[in-house]
Amino acid sequence: MKTINTIFALSSAYGKAGVSVFRISGESSYEILSTLSNGKKFQPNVMKFTNIYHPKTGILLDSCMAVFFKGPASYTGEDTVELYTHGSIAVIDSIYDALSQFKNARLAEKGEFTKKAFLNNKLDLTQVEAVADLIDAETESQRKLALSNTNGNASKLYNSWRERLVKILAWCEASIDFSDDEMPKDVVQKNDKDLQNLITEIEKHIETANSAQLIKQGLKVAIIGKPNVGKSSIFNKIIGENKAIVSNIAGTTRDIVDASLDIDGFKVNISDTAGLNEKTNDRIEKKGIKKAIDTAKKADIKIYMIDGIRSFNENMVDDDTIVLFNKIDKKQVANMPKNIIPISVKSGENWNKFWNIFTKKIKSKMQNSADVTLTQQRYKNALNNCIEFLRMAIKEQEIDLKAENLRLASDEIGSITGKIYFNELLDKIFSSFCLGK
Repeated sequence: MKTINTIFALSSAYGKAGVSVFRISGESSYEILSTLSNGKKFQPNVMKFTNIYHPKTGILLDSCMAVFFKGPASYTGEDTVELYTHGSIAVIDSIYDALSQFKNARLAEKGEFTKKAFLNNKLDLTQVEAVADLIDAETESQRKLALSNTNGNASKLYNSWRERLVKILAWCEASIDFSDDEMPKDVVQKNDKDLQNLITEIEKHIETANSAQLIKQGLKVAIIGKPNVGKSSIFNKIIGENKAIVSNIAGTTRDIVDASLDIDGFKVNISDTAGLNEKTNDRIEKKGIKKAIDTAKKADIKIYMIDGIRSFNENMVDDDTIVLFNKIDKKQVANMPKNIIPISVKSGENWNKFWNIFTKKIKSKMQNSADVTLTQQRYKNALNNCIEFLRMAIKEQEIDLKAENLRLASDEIGSITGKIYFNELLDKIFSSFCLGK
């Protein structure tokens, strides 16, 4: 049975919109376009207005723009067609029905267009995963991070490391085949020094993983303090909506209330927590307090709110904590400690001072994000494995065992870009994509 290698799918979101985009890729894509347009001819890379007709009934489905990309000069590396139709559900469904009539084409699986691009050497795995990150990007920093890797920055770095390893491996292989007299002097010592330098470079690179995770997942901010100090009020003011219930009744907030927002191009996940009431006997409130403490421990930044100096607990404060003395519209305190910001969430007094300090602290957490390329946990795992093999190679005296460790180290780096890959890894990566990508 002949394998159907021409695929189609809606590449834009399903639903009402100004324009919807269909993608068709494979050896039959041009034939399908020609049939849908009643035999009209298309030049490669030239967008053209055309009517689209149902291949069975001949009914006019839509008037749209169409473009044909001749492989390998296309996203997938194959002959590819894109249809820019009107974005109504009725049009989308009718186009899907028309495409399903072709026996030489089938509906694409998740990520299959990008998988074709990988298999046709249009993208490597770091670029593939960057495409997925770019689709999911919510903030400017996430967009920049993903775009950097779609442009091949990560690929260049990892490929350069692998090439260095291959050169050293070649010397090891030569040492097996030739006598010491035939080899350059001190070649082993020189190679071991180069390997140690590579380990240092990789370790430094791994340190950027935390910055990448902060960009992708967002900074965690926890608002903590005793009951009725204004935690929910400042939470609502920061996110710009009344999501948390504000009340004078102690223990109103008993569970974590979360929100995500974009602050200066960075994703920030902010949590309003239960009041830290040590005197409560309420079991539900105690559970909320425990969750508040756990959330604070995991937070990258804490906003610790008080409304009296006596309620201030120094044990709650570290370098990542902003301390706010709230309700200064009702009470004034002389000789306020320098590390405490007096504020009134209600009147807005000193709000700009707090906001400037808050955003500055966010940016300081992201200060190394510009050069980040280590965006996936699997990269980190592979590089840690690579380092272990390199250390074993340096210690190994037997040249054939040294060479084997170098091969394993090279394969670990190769698995990042896809130079060495397994079907299970590919299935896992591409299954996270949307249908039309």
